[in-house]
Amino acid sequence: MNIILRVLLAIYAFFLTIASMFAMLVTIKSDILSQAYTYLYNDVLGYRNPSIIMFIVSSIFFCLSLTFLLSGFKPEGDKKAITKYNKNGDIRITLNSIENIALATSRKLNGIRDSKAFVTKVGESVSITVKAIVLPDINIPLLSEDMQQKVKSAVEDCTGVQVDSVRVLVESIFTGYKSSRVE
Repeated sequence: MNIILRVLLAIYAFFLTIASMFAMLVTIKSDILSQAYTYLYNDVLGYRNPSIIMFIVSSIFFCLSLTFLLSGFKPEGDKKAITKYNKNGDIRITLNSIENIALATSRKLNGIRDSKAFVTKVGESVSITVKAIVLPDINIPLLSEDMQQKVKSAVEDCTGVQVDSVRVLVESIFTGYKSSRVE
């Protein structure tokens, strides 16, 4: 829940607490209800401006009630983890863990100088993007295809999570360190 909804919920809870205290007070002293009704009917609803303000406030509380009611039924899911269910309970595997598996697998390949992995959740499966810096004199299409197959099988074997796609982006060719020129 974001910060705005939390603040609204706090305000809503405050006014709901006041309304609850009023309801408890009415059960103890029932004449308070008739006095409140008389005040509302004669002093608030009898004039245009206070009745408009009361309508606006009650509309806001109605919308807040509806928002909080519907937020309980909203299936957000976890955007940072994949949940697998089994007979003993559920297992949550974070996207960071899947990213680390993809990194370790891609860095083991010959011809890779460095790599970065990015994992996005697609339903109950993942899509992986690997950005790599390759060594010179490497067949990039063969290396990329090998990386795709190995990353996909490593992630699926380790986690049991279905991998939709593995994209390989060759960012650069490693040319070695530049040495300073000495004359």
